[in-house]
Amino acid sequence: MDDSAFENALHELRTDRVQGASELARRCLDLLAASAQAVAASESSELFDELVRRCDRLIAARPSMAPIHNLLTAWKSSLTQLDGSSLPELRAAAAGRAREGIKRSKKAMVKVMENGAGYIGSGKTILTHSFSATVLGVFARLKDRNIRVIVTESRPLNEGYMLARQLSDWSIPTQLITDAQLGLFATQADLVLLGADSLLPDGSLVNKAGSYLLALAAHDKGIPLCVCCESFKRRRAGLGKLHLEEMEGAELGTPVLPGVKVRNIYFDVTPARLIDRWIDEAGVHKTGILSERAQGVSGR
Repeated sequence: MDDSAFENALHELRTDRVQGASELARRCLDLLAASAQAVAASESSELFDELVRRCDRLIAARPSMAPIHNLLTAWKSSLTQLDGSSLPELRAAAAGRAREGIKRSKKAMVKVMENGAGYIGSGKTILTHSFSATVLGVFARLKDRNIRVIVTESRPLNEGYMLARQLSDWSIPTQLITDAQLGLFATQADLVLLGADSLLPDGSLVNKAGSYLLALAAHDKGIPLCVCCESFKRRRAGLGKLHLEEMEGAELGTPVLPGVKVRNIYFDVTPARLIDRWIDEAGVHKTGILSERAQGVSGR
């Protein structure tokens, strides 16, 4: 992958509004595998430096998404074990370790889906917001278990439409609502199910803007909130202030008015106190317990 192709891929990563954090993390690893095999270099140290540079730029492109940081940082750390390798050996090993990271990510995601479906069971009405590949996988496993789903539009790009279309294809009874109707429809649900872009060390959730408002509505109505999240989405303590990405205001389709600044922050933070269960590849956890595990505190 030459510099031009990498720059184009980096731009696509920054502007992607459809794929979830795990999918984008795997895309980053795929880019690094391709870079390892194709970057022009005359010696190992030159290739190593370029791979590290590209890795750091990919991490910086989506700062709200912990899996990109975690999976790519782990890959970068593994390169140090390859010190002394010949150029062909470094190319093969760096690409191979990136692909192994992709396999681990996919395996964890499948297990989360299975755990989520097992916990939810049959005959439930589920309210969800935004588009999560993990949540979609849970629904795929529940489609023959008499479930019903309430889906928000998920403005500004309405990714909820994609989810509703897939649920329709599976003949799952679905209601599609505006984000503003969350409070009205929360009482119809047995539970709220969300994906995650990141899990903060205190057990809070970083997800598509609107998740916090949904959590407040669910809490007020006594509806449990469950989050499906692979463990590598946990943001480590000490990484500094969380940056919530803000996109172009033009995405909202609002008029241009003198003195009016349009804001389009894509993510919000839902406090751990509003989350009833975290579901990861290891099982189903109460929020407080998962918070302790995310900070390295032992015990269940």
